[in-house]
Amino acid sequence: MTNPMQIRQNVPHRMPGFPLDVFHIKPPGKEILHLHWHDDWEIIYFVRGNATFYIGSETIRPEPGDLMFVNKGMIHTGFADDELEVEYYAIVFHSELVEGMTGSSYLRQITTPYIAGRSFFPPYLSANDEHYSLIAGMIEQLIVEYEVQARGFQLAISSMLQLLLVHLSRYYVSAGVSGSFTGELSEKFKELIAYLEMHYPEKLTVQRAADIVNLSEYHFCRTFKRVTGKTFVEYVNLLRVNAAEQLLINTSDPVTEIAFNVGFGSVNYFSQLFRQYKRHSPSDCRKRYARGLS
Repeated sequence: MTNPMQIRQNVPHRMPGFPLDVFHIKPPGKEILHLHWHDDWEIIYFVRGNATFYIGSETIRPEPGDLMFVNKGMIHTGFADDELEVEYYAIVFHSELVEGMTGSSYLRQITTPYIAGRSFFPPYLSANDEHYSLIAGMIEQLIVEYEVQARGFQLAISSMLQLLLVHLSRYYVSAGVSGSFTGELSEKFKELIAYLEMHYPEKLTVQRAADIVNLSEYHFCRTFKRVTGKTFVEYVNLLRVNAAEQLLINTSDPVTEIAFNVGFGSVNYFSQLFRQYKRHSPSDCRKRYARGLS
């Protein structure tokens, strides 16, 4: 979608005037969804594999066919649980697609609470849910419309999204985000994550991170793990591994030099973590991309 190191995404929709994209994703590494947030809404349709997603303060381990909803501005990320291939669809769209052009008061009754942030999508919908077949059927049809792109598919998709909002507002109305990850705390964490993205090669401490979000070290560590799926140290190391991957692909710098430049004090430790997250060694990473197998 965007540069993997960009955490606040401005989603570059492919079709001018139609702010929706469907991404069919089969991520090769352990990190299947880079931590980020955006002003678009997102629906994740999980197809196969074993994975854990972190959406706001919710931890979700979906089964094939399950649905996840990401409200605008919400931090989200995901990781594979094992070596099995993960596959899912991500439907990313801007609220203007469901606002409509007519200014209908009937439409605004449904859309305005979501757009204004007074109502929220449910984070998770399993195949056992009473209304799953209705909701999932609409989303599957939307994906087909996007992939086939027959005449009038834009109108069909925008109409489906409006109807989807109607059903969600009937059966899953929520006046707040579940968990204790409030708007103010969420913004503080976004500030922290942006800081880490800029300073990952440096020596970073838990105390400094806790100070940025105005929490005690104890509460910071608990909240950080709940939101990112990683401890603070694990997350910083993941940032460093991702940065190293880009350097391996785009430069001819030696592996040892890259390891030190992204903040690792030990090349062996760097190689161990790189293999853990990327499922191949740093040298294999360079060879894979050189052969066009990324």
